[in-house]
Amino acid sequence: MNAFASDLWIGVRTGPARAGLAFSSLALGLFAVTILLSTLDALQRQAQGLVQSFGASSFALVRSAAAQEETAWNRRQVDFLRENLDGAAWVSGVKSLPPSVSPDFAVVATDAHLALVRGWRFVDGRALDGLDVRQGSRHAMASDTLCRARRWRTGDIILLGHEPFRLVGRFESPGAAVPAVPENAVFIPYSSDVLETGGEAALRRVDALLFRAGEGLPPEAVRRRVAALLTQPGLGAAGIEWITPESLLQGIRRWQRAIAWTAGSGGALGLLLGAVTLAGMLLTGVRERIAEIGLRRALGARRREVAGLFVAEALALTGAAAITGLLAAEGTLRWLGVRFPLPFHFGAGARLLPLALAGGLALACSIGPAWMAARLPPAEALRNE
Repeated sequence: MNAFASDLWIGVRTGPARAGLAFSSLALGLFAVTILLSTLDALQRQAQGLVQSFGASSFALVRSAAAQEETAWNRRQVDFLRENLDGAAWVSGVKSLPPSVSPDFAVVATDAHLALVRGWRFVDGRALDGLDVRQGSRHAMASDTLCRARRWRTGDIILLGHEPFRLVGRFESPGAAVPAVPENAVFIPYSSDVLETGGEAALRRVDALLFRAGEGLPPEAVRRRVAALLTQPGLGAAGIEWITPESLLQGIRRWQRAIAWTAGSGGALGLLLGAVTLAGMLLTGVRERIAEIGLRRALGARRREVAGLFVAEALALTGAAAITGLLAAEGTLRWLGVRFPLPFHFGAGARLLPLALAGGLALACSIGPAWMAARLPPAEALRNE
C-alpha cells in the first residue's frame, strides 16, 4: 500500500503545476455540478409538491383589479356555472373579507363546495355544508397549521372582529396558496355577512372562482367549457387571469433555467479545462517516466500493472477533486440557505453523480496515456539510462 501511494506521489510530483491546475479545475467544475444537481432536485421536489397540493386537475379564475372594480362575479353566477357544467367539475366561489375583520389572519367567505374543490382532508370535525350557508350559521373551518399556531380545537369559539364563531373543522394544510384562498385563513359561510359592509353588491361579491375537474375528465376540456360559459352576457371574460398548475410552475421553471445556465456553464468549463489538463499531465508523465516504465517492465511488471498505475493516478486526483467540490458545495449551500431562500436537497443523486462523473473523466483521460505506457518495451530502459 505504501509503495502504491509512493508511486502515485511520484507521478504527481513530476508535474506539480499541471496536477494543481487539473485538481483546481476539476474541483471547481464538480462544485458547480453538485450545486446544479442539488438545487434542481430541490426545485423538482417543490414543483411536485406544488402540483400535488394545488391539484393537477384544479384551476382558478381571478379578475384584475381594474376589472374587479368594473364588474365582479356574484353568487348567482357561481351557481350558474355549477349548473351548466353538469357535474363535469366542482365549482366554488370565495370572497376575501377586509383586514379589519382580523388583522392577524385572513377571513374568507365561501360556499359548501370549497372543501371538495380543494380536495381537503379533514383532521378533525367537518367542512362547512349547505345548511351552514342557508341558515347563516356562525361556523368556521381552518387549516390544522393555523389551528396549532392559535391553539384552537374543534368546537372552540373564536372571535372574528367582534363576532363569535364556532370552529367546526380542521383540514390538512394545503401547502399551495391559491389566489383569494390563503393558507392561513379562517373560512366562514357566505351568509355570515354580518362581518361585511358595503351594501348588497358587496355582500354578493365573489373574488375568485375555483374549479376541480371531475374524476376521469381532462382539465383542458373543463377549461374550454368554462371559457365558453364565460362568454355568456353578464359573466364577462375580459380581465380574467387563469391560475393553473402550469402557471404556478412558471416561477420554478425560471429558477431551473437560470441555475442550469449558470451552474451548468461553469461546471462544463471547469470540467473541460480539468480534463484537458489531466490528460496533458498524464501524457507528459509518460514521456518523462520512460526510463522508469522500461525498468519496471524489465523487472517483470506486466502491461496491465503499468497501465493501472496511470489510471490509478487519474482516479486519485479526480476523486480528491470530487470530494473537495462536494464538501465545498454542501457547505456553501447550507451557509447561503440561512441567508437567502435558495432551495437545495442533497440526495443520492447530488452526492453520487459527481463522484461517478469524476471517475468517468479519470478513465477517459487516462486510457490513452495508460495504453502508451503499457506498450513501451523493456529495452527503452536501457536506451534512456
